[in-house]
Amino acid sequence: MRKHHISTGWPRRDPRLYRFPIPNAVWEYQLKPIEFVLLSYLCCLHSRKSDWVEITTGAVATAVNLTVGTAKKHLATLKSAEIITEHNTLSPKFLSASEGNFFSLPNEIFLLKLPPSAFMVYAYLLLIEDRRTHTCHPSYNTIAATTGMCRNTVIKSIGVLLNKGLIEAEHSHYLDQHGLKWNGNNLYTILSTQRAVDKFHQKQLDQLELEAARRRVRKRQEKYDLRHPRATCIPPAPGVPDPTPAL
Repeated sequence: MRKHHISTGWPRRDPRLYRFPIPNAVWEYQLKPIEFVLLSYLCCLHSRKSDWVEITTGAVATAVNLTVGTAKKHLATLKSAEIITEHNTLSPKFLSASEGNFFSLPNEIFLLKLPPSAFMVYAYLLLIEDRRTHTCHPSYNTIAATTGMCRNTVIKSIGVLLNKGLIEAEHSHYLDQHGLKWNGNNLYTILSTQRAVDKFHQKQLDQLELEAARRRVRKRQEKYDLRHPRATCIPPAPGVPDPTPAL
């Protein structure tokens, strides 16, 4: 009898077929990280050629892990800059600004619930990466100047991306004309998004299993307490001395 193999892992997909483009002109608007995330999600929806007449603010907020009030506030900023329309779709002005120059992000990036600052730094690394080696080596100051964030925020964001498994960083050094050794820029390698998604899903499963184990322990404790009620202090009858020693 022929045996059928059942896969137990997460489904694998070719990441090159599941990416969405963002116009390079996005960096000219000097957006805040939250605004950048919102716009990126709208670019993702646009690449799917959705037939929706209007994309609701609530749906966008849920997709990027924001409150409706916060999403509404920053979407209004994008509308005032004529980047998106009143229906939360990309404006023709924004789409034509880059004259066909785009970079791409993986669709799965929204599953990882990155902080907006880390999301924006990751997008910039993808913008400047070498497409053959998937590497780049910008300085913290260069990233900060492009994204509009402070240097410390950039360093923290790099740490988040390393922890998520989206990138690897290798320290570099160089010698100046006097032969002195100095620290150079980090060499970043962009890793497969699938690995980061697998890691994220596994962490969620571990958390669910931990919560289930805690619930089982609580139920066992409740059953034990019902079968073995704790002794209560019964006051002595009138005229009977209290055996409890005085403190």
